[in-house]
Amino acid sequence: MKIAVLTSSRADYGIYQPLLAKLKADARFKLEIIAFGMHLQKKQGNTIRDIRRDDYSKIHLVGAMPENDKVFDIAYGYGALLSDFAHFWKQHNYDLIFALGDRWEMSAAVQSSIPYELKIAHVHGGETTLGATDNIYRHQISLAAHYHFTAAEPFSERVKCLINKNDGVYTVGSISLEDLKNLELPDWSEVKKHFNIPFDEFILVTFHPESVGSSMNEFFAKLTYAVLEELIRRHNILITAANSDVMGSLFNQQFELLQEQHPEKIKLVFALGKLNYFKAMQRCSFMLGNTSSGIVEAASFRRWVLNVGDRQKGRLRNENVIDVPFETEKILNAVSQVGDRDDYKGENIYVMPGTTDSIIKIISQDARL
Repeated sequence: MKIAVLTSSRADYGIYQPLLAKLKADARFKLEIIAFGMHLQKKQGNTIRDIRRDDYSKIHLVGAMPENDKVFDIAYGYGALLSDFAHFWKQHNYDLIFALGDRWEMSAAVQSSIPYELKIAHVHGGETTLGATDNIYRHQISLAAHYHFTAAEPFSERVKCLINKNDGVYTVGSISLEDLKNLELPDWSEVKKHFNIPFDEFILVTFHPESVGSSMNEFFAKLTYAVLEELIRRHNILITAANSDVMGSLFNQQFELLQEQHPEKIKLVFALGKLNYFKAMQRCSFMLGNTSSGIVEAASFRRWVLNVGDRQKGRLRNENVIDVPFETEKILNAVSQVGDRDDYKGENIYVMPGTTDSIIKIISQDARL
């Protein structure tokens, strides 16, 4: 069976890892990687290098990201990438194509496949992020998909309503959390040395722009700067860079300025990689920002999460997530409270046993493939 996996960012590639390892090792499957989007951007860490290091038999590079990230640039980039993939699908055919998540680049790749009647398997469909246009892109992908591998039962029910049928919808859990207890994470000393991180105790910070109401992002970026500058009075801060969403560069500019002014207290890293990021999550005092990793993975590392603003609004939450508005005093008050808490002791609703085995069993037994 010839299978392609679409990957557009460090985030989705990290999530895919357990599935990719099993597909690669199974002789029944001929696996090819299709890399595009942020993987090909130098300013996002040029993460195509990570994919190449993992030694796949075939890696395709498609399209290019827009240099800027204003609304027009994203809209134009969507159309250009759709055109690039139209040419790619004309020359390449697969039995099944995996698409994960909700980014605009992933939506463009999938939408261009529709006239070719290619079979799409959508991972992490049915979720809701009312504060991001990702919500629309995610549902677009679901409508074009033939298989739906969701992370929790409520998401499966939402997909069934969206596509108006039950066939092809499977609740399997989050791939990234599979076998987490047996995952061999690097020593912190190795991570610290590799990325030149000057401290051992820190807050892990990730802020992305809010793509719904994007005109507010300049204000949010400056507010984030002010909050972090206040927090370094008592904390060290490890920052992972913002995505290439609408006006994401505004946040990264503020982070770079903070690092320049306070190099002993602030460290900005554009791409840690999955295992290093998990180690940072395990090591940190708590998480601050608006990233999906705070919603999905952080509970498995017993970390509290201050989820700021509306980007993740509507998403199913674990009890370790504390929602805070984009207001300086409320964020600072929340930080002072969460810093005194013991580690989170609850469960993670996104964990299910045998996630990738379930996916592989389903696709290998389906007579339609």
